[in-house]
Amino acid sequence: MVAQRIPGSPITIETVIDEDRKLTINLPPDIPIGQVEIEVIIRPLTPVDEDAALAAWRAEYERLRAKLAAAGALSTIWKAPEDAVELTEEERIRIGTMPPGAAPSEQHVREDRGEY
Repeated sequence: MVAQRIPGSPITIETVIDEDRKLTINLPPDIPIGQVEIEVIIRPLTPVDEDAALAAWRAEYERLRAKLAAAGALSTIWKAPEDAVELTEEERIRIGTMPPGAAPSEQHVREDRGEY
C-alpha cells in the first residue's frame, strides 16, 4: 500500500544549484498532478556566528535610532511613564467593555472606515 500524501503538506528535497542556476526536480510517483508552490531556502555556505550576527543587528538598530533621534523623528511615547502602575484584570475588562445600550463596536468601525 502506498501512503497518501495530504494536500498542503510539504515534502523536502535537498539539492544543489549549479552555475547554470537551473533546477530540475524529480518528484516521487505518489505526488498528485496539479498546481504546486515551490519555496527555495538559501542555506549559508558557512555556519553563521549567531552572537556576531546579533551584535551587528543591535549596532545597526542603535545607529538607526540615533539617526532618527537626530532628525527629530524617533518616537518614544510608546513607553509608559516610570511611575505607571499596571492595570488589574478587572480594570482592563471595564475599560474594554462597551456601556449598556451602546452600538456594537463593528458599527463604529464601519462608520469610521466605511463599507468595503
